[in-house]
Amino acid sequence: MKQLDPYEFDYIGGKDSTYLFTAQRGITYELRFKPTGYLFDSAQPFVNSIFEMVLLPINPDVDNQKPLDARIMPTVFAIIEHFFVQQEKVLLYLCENKDGKGAARARKFSQWFRHYGMDEYFKFDFTITDGYERYLNSVIGKLDNPFKAEITLACFELVDNNSK
Repeated sequence: MKQLDPYEFDYIGGKDSTYLFTAQRGITYELRFKPTGYLFDSAQPFVNSIFEMVLLPINPDVDNQKPLDARIMPTVFAIIEHFFVQQEKVLLYLCENKDGKGAARARKFSQWFRHYGMDEYFKFDFTITDGYERYLNSVIGKLDNPFKAEITLACFELVDNNSK
């Protein structure tokens, strides 16, 4: 299968390390990497290098008309690679479920990860259950991240401490 070229993207920076790109039909997406260390014990050695990845269209009226766009995947992973220049960074991807599509987002993200063959990265998934609501999460980091074991353990502690 031929790899599609990513869309051109702009690094805006700021507190949330924001990137922008424009896809089909002029839909502009914002990909942010929000510092997420607050979820973990402040004594953890990785709290300053874990970020929640948020991908949203910034055009307010496009939610119901977003076409399938095969170039979004290579664009997201090009941005992730740009963001990962510093190896200790770790991504936490929370699959938003307000619209009932959280499981589909988790499947799509895992499919993208496998398709892209990110051999130098690790990925693991975990779920936090709050009553009837399930929050699907993925963590991605470089294989040689010195805090990989601590990150994994801390994420599963989040599950133990927050699931009902």
